[in-house]
Amino acid sequence: MPNRRIIKASDLSGIFIHQDPKRGTIYYDVLSRKGYILTSSNVRMYSLYSAMLPLCIIAATLSVSLFGLNYLSAAILFVALYLLAAVAFRYFFFYKLPVAERWKPVRTESIFMFFARGYSKQRLIILIILLLLLGILMPLYGRIENFEGANLIGSDVLGGLAFAGAIVVIISLIIKIRNDY
Repeated sequence: MPNRRIIKASDLSGIFIHQDPKRGTIYYDVLSRKGYILTSSNVRMYSLYSAMLPLCIIAATLSVSLFGLNYLSAAILFVALYLLAAVAFRYFFFYKLPVAERWKPVRTESIFMFFARGYSKQRLIILIILLLLLGILMPLYGRIENFEGANLIGSDVLGGLAFAGAIVVIISLIIKIRNDY
């Protein structure tokens, strides 16, 4: 069995993750305005929760090419999947965590640090390759299928967003290599 690095709760980062010296790692839920204490046993489930946005984007993008949906239907599918996943995680995961009473955010980290700490170098490289391929193939797909109007613009926008995502992940990979996470 390969030697796998175990991710601790203190290694998590993201826009809603705070490190409190007294309580440890706290997830701040914007909707309920409460902090929930994350332990090392909750890391795997939180990682699944943090991956729901990219997974919903991938599902909506694939629905355009595989099922021939237009971009409005794909956007509605994305919103429906995201809301379903968010509600499921809120009721089955976050509300079962202990609530952190009277805490103040100490530090937050950027999305770059989230990728740099949360993913291995190999996963970041694979993500860069997939995003660059998506950035190239979506506009190409629009041209091959002779899309017009909003569909052509939609395929170009998706390609541009994939390139922007690739730039974010490339910066995260550079941070990971420099800081040796």
